[in-house]
Amino acid sequence: MAGKRDSDSTSVSTMISAIKALLPGVEDDDIMSLELLVQRAQDPVVLATLIAALIEERRRTNALLKEIRDALAALQTPPSSAPAPPEDLGLSERDEQILALVRERGMVCAEDIRDALGYKGLNAASARLNFLYRQGLVRKIRKGRKVYYAPA
Repeated sequence: MAGKRDSDSTSVSTMISAIKALLPGVEDDDIMSLELLVQRAQDPVVLATLIAALIEERRRTNALLKEIRDALAALQTPPSSAPAPPEDLGLSERDEQILALVRERGMVCAEDIRDALGYKGLNAASARLNFLYRQGLVRKIRKGRKVYYAPA
């Protein structure tokens, strides 16, 4: 009988060593619980309880991973209400030039458009930028009294 206990003790210590090697962050308190579980592992009820707990934990982990995958997929999928490319919107050549300038510079104001496209005043440039804003192709950024437009 003493030989059986020594053998069980050796197998428990071997399992504990293996667990420590595989899981470096395992605390000694966890090890004490594991020792007790290993000693009782011959009991079919204990084994069934452990297996049921593992199955439940796996289900919860899989559900969490599915939520994460779905959230990532939603972030990577462009929204269905995304504005169509300029060629599909029937934009004028001027509007396409303005849109290209906004994309190239990252942010422009009506004065930039006036200077780049040779408008005499700010009204025409502001009107074109506001049209592109209403189409959802650019977004407005207010800085003090100035309004800048950036790609949507």
